[in-house]
Amino acid sequence: MAILALIPALVLMSVSSSYSDPGGAFALTIPDGWSSSQSDLGDGLALTEFAEEVDEPMGNVTVFVQSAGKDIEVSQHKEIAESFIQFLIGVISSEGTIKSQKQSEVTFDGKKASRVDLTYADEEGVNFSGRITVVSGKRHAMAVIAYAKVGDTKNQKLISEVEASFAVESRTPRSGGSTGGGLFTKDSLKGAAGQIKNNFKRDSMSTVIVKGEPSLTYGSVANFVNVIEILFDIQFTETEFLATKERFIEYYNLGDAKGKKVLAEQGESLLKTLTTGTAEEREQSRQEGKVVFENAFKNGAQMGIGYAQVMWDAISRRSNQLAQAKAAPTKEGWDQQISEGDVDSTMEMLYFMWVACGRSAEEATPEAIMQIRMQIIQALPTMHPQLQLMIANAPKIYAGLRQQWAAGSLEQRFAYAQQFDACLTEWGIGASGFQSSGGGGNGGYSQEASNNADIAVNTAWNAAKTWGN
Repeated sequence: MAILALIPALVLMSVSSSYSDPGGAFALTIPDGWSSSQSDLGDGLALTEFAEEVDEPMGNVTVFVQSAGKDIEVSQHKEIAESFIQFLIGVISSEGTIKSQKQSEVTFDGKKASRVDLTYADEEGVNFSGRITVVSGKRHAMAVIAYAKVGDTKNQKLISEVEASFAVESRTPRSGGSTGGGLFTKDSLKGAAGQIKNNFKRDSMSTVIVKGEPSLTYGSVANFVNVIEILFDIQFTETEFLATKERFIEYYNLGDAKGKKVLAEQGESLLKTLTTGTAEEREQSRQEGKVVFENAFKNGAQMGIGYAQVMWDAISRRSNQLAQAKAAPTKEGWDQQISEGDVDSTMEMLYFMWVACGRSAEEATPEAIMQIRMQIIQALPTMHPQLQLMIANAPKIYAGLRQQWAAGSLEQRFAYAQQFDACLTEWGIGASGFQSSGGGGNGGYSQEASNNADIAVNTAWNAAKTWGN
């Protein structure tokens, strides 16, 4: 089968700069010259150390992960953080002298976290400065300890970059350094805003992205994404597509002649295999391909292969269920399960509404988007059932909104923009900046918001299709 031909390229095109925790607790970027080592401490506790490959490294990032084995209640986050901090402060104190420490509440990878900034002298009197950051995901709690020698600006910068790349319960590190926001980086948001302002006009499939033999084209990426959408019955968001495009460019530039040919041409042949033949043959190809690629992406992500990480993250986010909508679906094809991927689509849809109704794209920062994303996840259990249902089906609804917007006249877009502005205001996203302003009560996501959720649903549903069609 043609799908099998891509696997050697996925395996061979590996890089050492990315690290994905085998248990799925986190991912980060490792600086050049650094290595990693992991220790299983038992009872679900593991330690992974990242440091320079020298006898006495002056910079270090160590991650303690406690696997809960079940969902962690938000109400437990504070207690978990305090336990981690007290334990680690005790360990550090027993091996040297803590000269100063200050605890604060921060946002880390878009999540609430507790941090202790400290200075420390080891037993030999060498001074270090750093911090302990404790953050909890859905099923993992982790403490990130980052430190470097006082005055060592190089390693202080490196540990900050490692922290900035840290992604909780993801297979893909955050991109964009300190400006990152998981999928929602400054670059991805800029690209999405450009798409909105260009009415979602797609490049020609033959548009050359990188010249070569054969050249990498827009179709090379779009065909491959369509293959994954068919295999796993998912819809990529705009930011996921842009991330895939970036990784294809990266690995095309790194690849040999065989690797370039695979990236440039494989998507088209795979798509042909999945869309021709009898219904039985197409389904057999889909089932076989799903197994092959699931294994390849999972293993490739753990090896640090860039576009395997993007694909595996896109797939696993859809399987990471956060809640179930209390309202029963009334339209064919709707579901009640709310996944992490559905929340990502919701955030893209809100960003689209923000830009489409004329608000400043620059005010919608990655940090603000991740803050609202976190608030939505925390508020899911108390949301109005209609709004829960909208989030559960956000990929379809957002796809429909995009198509309605692209096909609409100036008058129709003006009417849509007014609806979008009302939606944002009622959902509690303030006109003075892309942030929660507490509107609508209950964190800005209350029962009253269901009226505008209905507007979004009814506007979009009839036109809802995957973006790739």
